[in-house]
This record gives sequence, C-alpha cells and structure tokens, in this order.
Amino acid sequence: MKNDFNLCEMFEAFHQDLFRFLVKLTGDAHESEDILQDAYVRAYLKSALFNPEKGSLKNWVYKIAINIYYDRERFRAREEKAVSEYYEELYRETSANENENLNFEYSKEMINMALMMLAPDRRAIFLLSIKTPLRDIAEILSIAEGTVKSRLFYIRKELCANLKKIYEEENL
Repeated sequence: MKNDFNLCEMFEAFHQDLFRFLVKLTGDAHESEDILQDAYVRAYLKSALFNPEKGSLKNWVYKIAINIYYDRERFRAREEKAVSEYYEELYRETSANENENLNFEYSKEMINMALMMLAPDRRAIFLLSIKTPLRDIAEILSIAEGTVKSRLFYIRKELCANLKKIYEEENL
C-alpha cells in the first residue's frame, strides 16, 4: 500500500518532541540524533508498511525510534559483556603466566592504555579477537588463520609488557 502523504512535512511536525524524548531516554544528545536519523531513514524506507488505520504516523515513528534504542542497548550490553569476559580472560592468562611475573592488579583503564600503546594493525587484530572468530579475522585481514593465532600470541605478550611498564610508571 502506497501512502499519499509527505513524510518530510509530517516529520517536521513532531521532530523536536521526538528529539527531546530521545535525549531524556538516552541521556546523550549525539546518540539521540543518531537514533532520530536512523528512525527517519527506516520510516522512509518502510513507509509503504505504515497503516494509518492502526495509528498515527507520529506514534509509528516513535515506535521505530524506541525499537532502535532497544537494539542499541542490547548490542551495547552484549559488547560490554564480551569485553569484560575478554579482560577477565586476559587477566587470568597474565596472572598464570610465570614468565611475565605480573603480580599486580590492573584496571580496565590500564588495559586501555596498554592497548593504545600497540601499533594500529596489532590493536585492530586484538579488538577483533574480542568478539570475532579467528577464521573471520583471517578473512577480514586476508591472512591465514594460523597467522592470526600467532599474531595474537605476540600481541598478548606485548600487552603484558605494556601493562607491566604502566604499572611500574604509576608506582615509582
């Protein structure tokens, strides 16, 4: 069903209210702008699915925006869980590694500092490894899966050395 209304004009009618609502919902004006833009694009692309008999355009766009927000929150929660699990794994590995002798506690901030000390290509591999299977990393980077494993081994060693350096600098 093709709708005979001007989406742009109708969006203008409730744009500010929807934006204010999203700012209150997210607590972040920039994220609200992103959600708003995504909602408008999605509404435009799916405008043929809008049925005025089931409700107003305003309510339909609000629903789209809220669903986008929920999707982002679910993604953010999954990402935070994966990163947290990876940090815990890295901590267990470095604590158990007798050769590195890292007998100190370190925070996520220290890990982030150590991560930023890596070369960009090494940092990319490490970050990809948090949530991406090795075979996918190999495909993305056009290298063999064994090469990915090898590089991750050396990246973890470098991260341990970076963590040790940061710890020593902070405790001088």
